[in-house]
Amino acid sequence: MTFRLGHRHNGVQMGNGMFLGMLTSISSIVILAGIQIGSLGMAWRLLVLLSLAACLSCGKNERWNVVLVTFDTTRADYIGCYGNENIQTPIVDRLAAEGVLFEHAYTPVPITLPSHSTMMTGKNPFSHGIRDNGLFVLGENQLTLAEILKARGYRTAAAVASFPLTSKFGINQGFDLFDDILATPYQDLYGRRIFPKERLFFDERKAARVNEALLPWLEENHHEPFFLWAHYFDPHHPHEPPPPYNQLYAHDPYAGEIAYADESFGVLIDNLKRLGVYDKTLIIFTSDHGEGNGEHNESTHSLLLYNATLHVPLVIKAPGGAEGRRVSQRVGTVDLFPTVLEFLGMTSADDIQGQSLLGLLKKDGSVKVPESPLYAETLSPRLSQNWGELRALFEGDYKYIHGPRPELFDITRDPRELNDLSQVEPEIAASLRANLQDYLANNAVHGLDSSTVLDEETAERLMALGYIQSSGAKVGPIEEVLRQDGTPPQDRVGDNSAYSMAKTFLFQGKFVEAQELLQDLLTSDPGNPHYLEMAANAELMVGNHDQALDLLEQLKTISQEYVPPERLLNAMGGIFSQQKKWPQALERYQESQALKATAEGQYMLSQIHGALNQQHEWLRCLENSLSIDAHYVPARLDLAIQLAGSGDLAGAETEFKRAMADQPYHARSFFNYGAFLVQQQSFKQAIPYFERAIALKSDYLGAYQSLVDLHSGLGERVRAEYYYSILKGLAPHSKETRIAQSLLEVDQ
Repeated sequence: MTFRLGHRHNGVQMGNGMFLGMLTSISSIVILAGIQIGSLGMAWRLLVLLSLAACLSCGKNERWNVVLVTFDTTRADYIGCYGNENIQTPIVDRLAAEGVLFEHAYTPVPITLPSHSTMMTGKNPFSHGIRDNGLFVLGENQLTLAEILKARGYRTAAAVASFPLTSKFGINQGFDLFDDILATPYQDLYGRRIFPKERLFFDERKAARVNEALLPWLEENHHEPFFLWAHYFDPHHPHEPPPPYNQLYAHDPYAGEIAYADESFGVLIDNLKRLGVYDKTLIIFTSDHGEGNGEHNESTHSLLLYNATLHVPLVIKAPGGAEGRRVSQRVGTVDLFPTVLEFLGMTSADDIQGQSLLGLLKKDGSVKVPESPLYAETLSPRLSQNWGELRALFEGDYKYIHGPRPELFDITRDPRELNDLSQVEPEIAASLRANLQDYLANNAVHGLDSSTVLDEETAERLMALGYIQSSGAKVGPIEEVLRQDGTPPQDRVGDNSAYSMAKTFLFQGKFVEAQELLQDLLTSDPGNPHYLEMAANAELMVGNHDQALDLLEQLKTISQEYVPPERLLNAMGGIFSQQKKWPQALERYQESQALKATAEGQYMLSQIHGALNQQHEWLRCLENSLSIDAHYVPARLDLAIQLAGSGDLAGAETEFKRAMADQPYHARSFFNYGAFLVQQQSFKQAIPYFERAIALKSDYLGAYQSLVDLHSGLGERVRAEYYYSILKGLAPHSKETRIAQSLLEVDQ
């Protein structure tokens, strides 16, 4: 068998692509006064009233578990039990058959962090303070569901799958385990990303990785009452379902990602059943928001308040509760917090805006829940685009959307909101406007400031993704009034959709299509820094290096605040690297590092020195990279490879293992350690590492070739042919497939 570490060329690691009951039968009331809730050092105390009451199963001495599963960006009409016959979601469908399906459930905001903050606090955004992704932090003065349950002896765990829900934004409050380890983006020499979502989309991890984080904890803690939250981000754009869903839903990758998330949900359900706790668990399935999918000219979400992005699926299975019931009453995800607490025999605080849906879960259906007005908002058009903001109120048959161009819809007769009635029925529009204003006056927390001063890394990432306009942005208190200033988001959302499509094209490798879209966008808005930077990327990827440099020069003159000079220098260095103009590339990266030394920048310098066969400088820059960030895995991997090549096997093994521990979702770490084991003739021990590399990166051709080689050499012909068949299906004309085929032919 023949192996070598890395897939190196001239000393350079090559990448490809671009840059988420507490019940006893006691009738007494327990008051926990002055209990410290939350983390040590919190400067406030809460008075929590927790009463013990009868449960759905009437008198059993149980402490029910709670499982919350949220599919990100999932429309209700993309779930089988909601009437979609073109998608397979058997797990959610079965849960609906065993519980209650809410046909008309709505989120108060079509944005990930504020929507989940509502679920965790039972408050609308104007009361918990989170109004957009990245710009706000959930304050310690907010009492979360996890904190309440933890105070009552529950084990609490969550695993989230995307950057907006990481612990830096405060949503982790009250969780014993909060796993937010995501795929980390790294560059190769040419400025391309091994995980190419960076600078295009939020970092994320697959649903299987979320389960991987939660299931060991569940195994260890299921003997005690627990609250578990699993967040599956997969349906969020860009849509890239894993096999076999990429083939089964080639016509609709968005549906494929939902189907894949459903399968992962099934793995969690199966483990609940295996551990004997499924029937003792309140299970809630919902989504934070839907997806525009082109309706009202919005391809994604966050900028408009139509039901395409506000209507979400909601299914609740309660022990001893109703089975197979469908509820037509309009409800909100703001209602989940009080529903859970009442089911567990606890009362909510007075400042909760939702209402308990427990009566709708009861088997006999004897308790009715009044239908109350629902509020919705998106301030993101103003915060991220400098357009106008939108607020809405659902009341009766109508929905009123207030903003620079107010709209009124009869959502009973016109569920897709195609017929604006604001001019036809002005009295109703005026009445709902007044009711919305009163709702804000009576319910909003005025003067609340949950905005945050962004650290440099977060600010740069959010600017690149179009969430903020400058690195110094701090939103400050939001004025809770009805505003009509600014550009109507309905008029400009098409530009944002085109920009999102251009990013998707870049991610998919459709560089010419991205180039054409971005040229059109720059024609209409020539000074837009987002468009200029993306256009430079597109020109680079089609080989137009000079045009890419020209666009970067334009960007440099427009806004150094939007794009720090060191980032522009890095981008220019990447272009020169792609042209193999090593002296120019070296000069740009050295200029960049003089302005701001970074682990990534030092690593890029090491790669250029490697290409120039300057071994001493190569090693010095690697060491510099790790001195800046000891967890920067590409530098540690190169160091491990260097140690292995020099004969320091013990040192190499230490570095390989640290790389895998520091970044457990970096496929190349596992591949290279597997290759290292093969060099030590530890053939069987190497197999799990190549398998792990494939689990993390399903198209890792080198790992498939290595498994064919190993199993063939070990006389395991069937396994070798199995991996060869996958490899051939992925890339029939690749070098790896040809090598694997020759290995099997020799083995015959």
